[in-house]
Amino acid sequence: MDETAKLTVLYDESCGLCRRCRDWLLTQPCLVEVELLPSGSPQSRDRFGAVPWLGKELVAVDDRGRVWVGPAAFLTCLWATVRYRAWAYRLAGPRLAPLAERFFMLVSKRRDRWSAWLGRDDPNCTWCDEIGFYWSDS
Repeated sequence: MDETAKLTVLYDESCGLCRRCRDWLLTQPCLVEVELLPSGSPQSRDRFGAVPWLGKELVAVDDRGRVWVGPAAFLTCLWATVRYRAWAYRLAGPRLAPLAERFFMLVSKRRDRWSAWLGRDDPNCTWCDEIGFYWSDS
């Protein structure tokens, strides 16, 4: 995947958690260009309408046309970032991949509850600005 120059991430724009994750990814320094598109937008439908999971799952597509869906797309988003690339490799390894997949599926299955808890529809919410998530690379 190292030859990838651009990653397009298609997210559910009606999901508060998904929008929060989009906002977080926008703040991260990335090693490749990252384009974030709402999956229901005309541009997404025009460019990626043939992707069967569009609008139902998190989808990442690179500039070579490779597609990752669900947990794999989540790890691909981490892979794109400066800070979390090493974690993406760790989480994709044989020991942690099953746990990473279960975690993603658990969060994804209950994203309506996470969205309500995060209060993403509050235009004055600065949660992402005030709370930092830091993982040690050691």
